[in-house]
Amino acid sequence: MGSELNLFSILCGAFAMASTIASLWTDCWQINSKGSVVLSTRCRGLWRECVWDKFVKIWTCDVYSSYLNPHPVTIIVTRALIITSSIVGPVAFICLLLGFKYFICCQELFSKQQFLALSAGLYFLVGISSSAGIIRYCIYVYYVHQYEVSLKIPGFPSFEYGYSLWMAVGGSLGAITTAVLSCYQVLRKQKPRTDVIKELNASKYSGGLEAVKTYV
Repeated sequence: MGSELNLFSILCGAFAMASTIASLWTDCWQINSKGSVVLSTRCRGLWRECVWDKFVKIWTCDVYSSYLNPHPVTIIVTRALIITSSIVGPVAFICLLLGFKYFICCQELFSKQQFLALSAGLYFLVGISSSAGIIRYCIYVYYVHQYEVSLKIPGFPSFEYGYSLWMAVGGSLGAITTAVLSCYQVLRKQKPRTDVIKELNASKYSGGLEAVKTYV
């Protein structure tokens, strides 16, 4: 059971890391809604805006003129939080691998527990950071979408949630799941150690009583 749980946590950790990084570098946090523009598919990412022309079959992207130009606060905050998660994610995954009992490095039980505990903390940071950015971005897209719909302009491109956003959601859930599993494994490994200490203390106590009886 322990090996399967550890392997499952590694898979969740790898999924969380890959999904978070992919969501940062793909360009579809927003996609035009089905009722707006039918001749092309428009996507907005954190760094650029792209258009897929359905007739010419060409995917073109326009990078924002400058990352230093004034942008909505939500875009800047989401960028910072997702970048943080993308940097911390690989570190957390390495710690998770080092905490795997069949990994050749750091075979001491105490070191394994330390790496698992560190991995759990880092994955919690990844999950919370990503969730904060996602929630803020979702609220921003919702209000912008409601405003664009209220204009009632024919052919005006209205945007809704895109696949990059859902990749970030999956990465956040995977990170939180990995953190919970890592915490469970740390607590599970500490319990037998406590039981062994209690047994040793009990044996010493019983041995002392036998020595007293023999002396008497």
